[in-house]
Amino acid sequence: MAKKEKKKAPLIHLLDCIRLNDKTIFILCLIYTLVSLIEPIFPIALPKVMIDYLTGTSPNNRGIVWIALGFFIFYGLFSFLKHWLNYYSYPRMLKLRMTYISKQIDKLLNMDYKYMESAKFFDERELAFASTNSNENGVEGIYHKLYELPQLVLTILVLSVFIGLASPFILIALIINIAITSWVAIAVNKYEYKKKEQLSKHSRRVNYYAKTAKDFSYGKDVRLYDLKERILDNFNTEIKGYIGAFKLIKNREYALGFLSLLTLLLSDICTYGILTYLVIKGMPIADFSMYIIATSTLSIKMTNLSENITYIMREYMYVKDLFKFLDENLVEDDGERLAVPGDIPLEVEFSHVTFKYPDTDNNIFEDFSLKIPAGQKLALVGINGAGKTTFVKLLTGLFTPDSGRILINGHDIREYKKSELYKMFAVVFQDVNILAYTIAENIACSQDNIDYDKVNSVLKQVGLYDKIQGLPKGVNTMLLKIIDEEGTVLSGGESQKLAIARALYKGGNCVIMDEPTAALDALAEQEIYEEFDALTKTKTSIYISHRLASTKFCDVIAMIDGTGLIEYGSHDELMKLGGEYYKMFITQGKYYQEGGALA
Repeated sequence: MAKKEKKKAPLIHLLDCIRLNDKTIFILCLIYTLVSLIEPIFPIALPKVMIDYLTGTSPNNRGIVWIALGFFIFYGLFSFLKHWLNYYSYPRMLKLRMTYISKQIDKLLNMDYKYMESAKFFDERELAFASTNSNENGVEGIYHKLYELPQLVLTILVLSVFIGLASPFILIALIINIAITSWVAIAVNKYEYKKKEQLSKHSRRVNYYAKTAKDFSYGKDVRLYDLKERILDNFNTEIKGYIGAFKLIKNREYALGFLSLLTLLLSDICTYGILTYLVIKGMPIADFSMYIIATSTLSIKMTNLSENITYIMREYMYVKDLFKFLDENLVEDDGERLAVPGDIPLEVEFSHVTFKYPDTDNNIFEDFSLKIPAGQKLALVGINGAGKTTFVKLLTGLFTPDSGRILINGHDIREYKKSELYKMFAVVFQDVNILAYTIAENIACSQDNIDYDKVNSVLKQVGLYDKIQGLPKGVNTMLLKIIDEEGTVLSGGESQKLAIARALYKGGNCVIMDEPTAALDALAEQEIYEEFDALTKTKTSIYISHRLASTKFCDVIAMIDGTGLIEYGSHDELMKLGGEYYKMFITQGKYYQEGGALA
């Protein structure tokens, strides 16, 4: 039995990323540490040097100027070098964060589709995803703090030895103060982490309403349907929820903060009291000033170290969740599975399928069965919510049945590789998504090896060729105005035709039209469906529509409702049956008449 590979700790992951992508950061960190170790020596030593000189035998203005000049030159040089090294490393760490954004996007795009429709899935991982969103938190924030950590540790060690030689009690007081402050910060961080799902839920909703307010595609509806108050009310409700959760965290921090304040007060009393006592006992005033600054510097460095460590511990929890997500198996194992069954039409069979969406209670299908012979033109009709789009999602492998089987050419759908399964289907969904790419890239779904002759051919088939050719850059015109301000925005009907062109370009063994022509009138929809049917030739085809007249050309019609299949047969057979299909067709026909005959 193969030994299970041990997962790396998140911190090792982060350091490995530096090792694999930019080893120079390690060298820069070493130089930064040495420079930062030397830099504080100058402000600590200056008062002692200056006071010793002024209280010496023959101080003069020239000597004072040389001491001050030497201090500013050397301190300025090291200070400049320290800040330059920090800023020089900054974009390198930004680049490291981008590698994790790339991994995150790759994971999101390749994970099984069922997770994309799960609000719970995203609520649980919202803050983990946010750990790659900023320069100052998460992955990159930890890199910045790790970069500073060695110099803080070494500086604190050197100053601790230096001050400890004068009085170990000062050092003990500082350590107690920092320990209590760190404990408070860690306790608050842990409490905040417990509230992460509550915070992320409200945060996601707040971001949605904020995005809606500035998304121009919602502008018309917001104004014409007076949705302003509704959006603002919902936005304010979620803001209150977020603030409520955040307030609990801050109240906890405020209560525990009194401990930090008390230990800080005791630490200062101890420091100044002991140093004053040592002066009374004979310590030179020059040494007193030096130890005061050294103690203050040590206190600042220890505070910085504490803040860095607690910051790393806080962000580490979310980065750990990010790595958990990246390591999570969110793709059903394909194993040694079947590939695309050649360029042949598919035979499809739903056998006693039961299915409900994750985190819901009601079945969409229950013991549902339907067989589609290879090459058949099937119309799937029914009222809203009957499960027509769910049927497509199950058939294309986006979701898996809870029970029962879906067979393709006699093989269970689970026997096919997911990537190969997707190749079998050319689907046009009712929700048309146009990407901010060129027209040719939208159709070919690729940037490389685009068959422009085929692109032009499918544009002609859907009736968009003349429109596209009239644009300055033709098929190389960018769509939308998100990437290119001069991009073209197609109408709803044109976007649907473009989606149909995309499906024609892809081909596949089975073509599916899931009401993509809803923005067109009934006659135009019927014409497109029939033209599309002629173009797909012998492929297995599934047509979904609310308008029954658009699908009467199909070989067979399957009418479904919330309980499953209720009527099955050709258009003529179902009309003779006089059931639900007949009633719906007659009702719709009253609204679509041409020359007195039912369209």
